[in-house]
Amino acid sequence: MKAITITRQVGSWGDYIGVDVAKSLNWRYLDRELVTEAAIQAGINESSLRSMEARTGMFQRVVDYMVGMPKTPSVSSQALRFSEIHSLVAMKDDRIKGLTREGFKQDEAVRHVLAMSFPEINRRYDFASLIKPVVLEFASAGDAVLAGSGSQVILKDRLNILHCLVIAPPGLRIKAIMEQEGVSRKVADRRVKENDQARTSYFRRYFKVNWLDPGLYDLVFNVGKVTKALVAEMIVNAVRKG
Repeated sequence: MKAITITRQVGSWGDYIGVDVAKSLNWRYLDRELVTEAAIQAGINESSLRSMEARTGMFQRVVDYMVGMPKTPSVSSQALRFSEIHSLVAMKDDRIKGLTREGFKQDEAVRHVLAMSFPEINRRYDFASLIKPVVLEFASAGDAVLAGSGSQVILKDRLNILHCLVIAPPGLRIKAIMEQEGVSRKVADRRVKENDQARTSYFRRYFKVNWLDPGLYDLVFNVGKVTKALVAEMIVNAVRKG
């Protein structure tokens, strides 16, 4: 196998499984957050992305920057969603006020808006236009774990790619988000529902697929049935024996 794609439901621990798999194989881990971080660090901004002519050069700058980054993050990139700059953006969002009127505490409302707003912040700078070529580049290079970003659809016709889906029961996902983000059950429950809706809409709009269709994947893991450590181990074994 040259590469692995890992698609995951929010709260299924799929991000963490992907990082563990990459570390075990000594492969590069890549997700949307890391591509966005690389684009920012490479000096790419909204105005520069308006020029199609410049995008080839910008793509190479992002790839070059990512090559210089550690192969795997110390923790899941999920933590990037809660950086100080995103907090400042979220605090100005009218949705904060709406959630507090519904009974959410202020800090809970901020955390929820941060989590749900992160893709919207990315789209503002159109970093999505860089995702596909970056995914193709690192899949071709090999030894890469590609988490999310529609990689299972982008690479569906490529040979030697192992496509994995990580799911979990709603109750477990809610509990995981409470643990990972330090929020109440009410916030976590809303996060699961809104994220599922957003992800379903995204894949229908941009890829014309149901992202939970098992036909898109070679392996489907239910973390409600097996531990995340065992899932990571099984993926690693499948690669080594494949």
